[in-house]
Amino acid sequence: MMPTIDFLLDRSSAALIVFMAVATMSGIVAKTATARAAAGIGGLVIALLITISKRSIFDWAVSAVERPSAPGLLLLVVFAISATTWRSYRLVPEFRFGTGMLVLGGLLLYPGGVGFLNYDTYVLGYSGYLLPMLLAAILVYAVYRHYFLVVLALNLGILGFLLSAGRSLNLWDYVIDPVAWFFAIGAWLAIAPGLLSRKLAAAPSLAN
Repeated sequence: MMPTIDFLLDRSSAALIVFMAVATMSGIVAKTATARAAAGIGGLVIALLITISKRSIFDWAVSAVERPSAPGLLLLVVFAISATTWRSYRLVPEFRFGTGMLVLGGLLLYPGGVGFLNYDTYVLGYSGYLLPMLLAAILVYAVYRHYFLVVLALNLGILGFLLSAGRSLNLWDYVIDPVAWFFAIGAWLAIAPGLLSRKLAAAPSLAN
C-alpha cells in the first residue's frame, strides 16, 4: 500500500502542474469547465507519450519538482480547480491566510538554506520547540478563524512527520515545499495590488 501511495505522491506535483498549465492555456478556446478539464487530462496523456532522451516529458517534470508537502498539495489542488472553473480565490480570507503563511514560511526557511543567512533554519525541523510552537500558533489562529482546510493540511503534514510517512526526517518538508512557496508568492503578487487599492480607497472615508 505505502509503495503505491509514495508513487502517487512523488508524481502529484508534476501531474497537477501539467494539468493546470494546459487547462489554463486551453481557456483561450475552451469556454466550459468540462472542456478545460478534458484539455488538462489530454495534456497529461500527451506529456506521458512524448519522450525526450528516452524519458517522457512527464518524467522530466517529475524529476524537476519534488514531492509536495500536505499544504503544498492542497494549494496545487486549489490552483487546478481554479484553472478549470475560472473561479478566483484571491478574495477568500482562508486562501489569503494560507498562502501568506507559506510565503512567510519560505522566507524563514529558504534564504538560510541557500547560504544568504549565517544560520540555516532548516535545522529547526529536526529538533527543538520553536518550529512546533510556530505551527501550533498558526493552528490555533486557523481554528479560531474557522480556516478548516488550513487546519486539515497542517495536521496531515504534522501527522505524516510523526508517522515518518515520507522519506524526510525534517518537519519542514511536511509543511512546506519550494513549489508551494513559488505558487504562494505568485498568489500574493495577484492579491497584494487589490488589497492595497482597497486599503487606499478606504483611507479617505475613514479620514472624513
